[in-house]
Formats: sequence, structure tokens, C-alpha cells
Amino acid sequence: MLFELLTMIRHNRVFPVRRLILAVGCGLLLGLAAGCGRQAAKEPVPDDQAVLQQNDRATEFVGVGNELRRKGDLVSAAEMYSRAMRADPKSPLPPALLGDTLRRLKRYNESEKVFAQALSENPYSGLALQGYGILMIEKGQPEAAVGALTNAVDEEAADYRVYNVLGIAYDSLGDHTQAQTFYTAGLGQAPDNASLRNNMALSLALQERYDAAIDQMKQLASAADGQEAYRHNLALIYGLAGRIEDAAGRTGRSVAAADVANNLAYYQSLRAMEPDKRRAAILDVVLRSLFLKDSEIVADSQSQ
Repeated sequence: MLFELLTMIRHNRVFPVRRLILAVGCGLLLGLAAGCGRQAAKEPVPDDQAVLQQNDRATEFVGVGNELRRKGDLVSAAEMYSRAMRADPKSPLPPALLGDTLRRLKRYNESEKVFAQALSENPYSGLALQGYGILMIEKGQPEAAVGALTNAVDEEAADYRVYNVLGIAYDSLGDHTQAQTFYTAGLGQAPDNASLRNNMALSLALQERYDAAIDQMKQLASAADGQEAYRHNLALIYGLAGRIEDAAGRTGRSVAAADVANNLAYYQSLRAMEPDKRRAAILDVVLRSLFLKDSEIVADSQSQ
């Protein structure tokens, strides 16, 4: 009977694990782990569990893979993440890293299979949901991203990564109001997350709500982390608003005068585009800035 119950949970044929744990309290599942004689610790979410349970060998492979990816050797990094998966099949971290790396290599079919397998094991992993959603958006299928990630929201199992990608998906579909609802929900969980605030600002710019967009982006442009990239995005929003002098003044100090002129001309060309084409160009900025640091996906998983 226990085997049948666990099988049903794994294949998502009963209500979510978090609710099951709350329902059974100090019953069968917790009793197996620690008994009912003492108060049970709070159950970690799937990504937390991955960090707590990941074995030393898998951790070693992930570390090597991360270093290879930072150096630009994505093929070798993918092999390291594959080894980490074999060393620790239950953790959602190695497949999330592998799927994202395969996406970067444009090996979309392989990436999709990796994420599908990861989500069959851990259906509410923010890492895996984020990676799968980004893959679908990059493939031009934002509806698929919405379909896959909305279930986590409905089951109250979403984290800020899920909200972030849902926001991008709705921006891709042209529903900026809904997108901003998800960015706001994500910022409620992670108010200091730069990616969420960056995407919120660009979403507001897509609605031509430039003053609100500038207020959001100024918070990032004044921060030390990622300052140069966000300063460029702030200049972009000023340019979209037609405030060319402000855009020029916000360009990074390391940018040559000729490049500043090219940037300003680009902002003006964006401003003159048809709305759909302008949206596509700005969303390209969103996707490229989603992972400003290659280590972000790892750092996020270890900070939960």
C-alpha cells in the first residue's frame, strides 16, 4: 500500500506533496522518517531537498560543469551535468543545469526531454520549471510555458522563478497587465531579485508607461551588482520614451562615443517600429538579461 501511495504522489495523481504532508501531520510519511515522538521539522521544498540530499560526487560534477560553462565550454559542461544526474538521479539541480546548457547549445529536443524527465520527478521544482519555460519561450511557444507553469501557481507551489518566467511568457503574448501581475507576485517573494525588477521595468516600457518603468530600473542602475547592464537598460527605456539626452547620460562610462551614437540611433529606430516588432526586440533583451550571471541558477538553488 505504501508503494502504491508513493507511486501516486510521484506521478501527481493525488493532491500536491506539500498539502499531503500538512494533512497527514505526524502520520505515516513523517512517522517513517522520524516517528511521532518529537516535533517534525519543516519539510523543505523540492529544490531545498536537492541541496540537502545531493551527494558529494554529484556536487563535484556540478562544480566542474559550472566552471566549464563559465569558460564557454558548454559541450563539456553538459557532460559533467549528465554525470551529476547519474550520480544523484533524484536531485532537480543537475537536470536543470543540463537542460539550460542544452538550450544554449540550441539542442532544443534534448533539452526538452531533460526538463520533462526532471518535472516528472519534481513537478514543482522552480529550477526545472524556470528552465522549461525559458526553453518554450525561446522556441516561440509562450503558450506552452504558460500551460506548464500555471499548474504550480494553481497549486500554490510557485516560487519567484516561476512567476518571472510566467511574466515573460505573458509579455511575449502581448498581455502586459497579466505579466506585471506575475512579476509583482515574484517580487513579493524576492523583493531584491534583479531579474524580476528588470523584467517588470521592461514590461512597463512595452505598455509605454515610461515613468513607472524608469522608476523600477533606476533601483537597479544604482546598485553595484550588474550595474553596467541595468544602466544600458535604463538608457533603452529613456530612448523609448523619446528622452534622448537622458538616454545618452545613462550610457555606461566605458562605452565609446561612437557606440553611444549607435545606441541612441537604435533606440530611435525601436521607437519608430510597429508595436509587435518593438515587443519582439525588447523581449530579446529580457531573455538575454534573464541570466546575467551563469552561476545564478546555482546560487538561487542554494539560497532557499
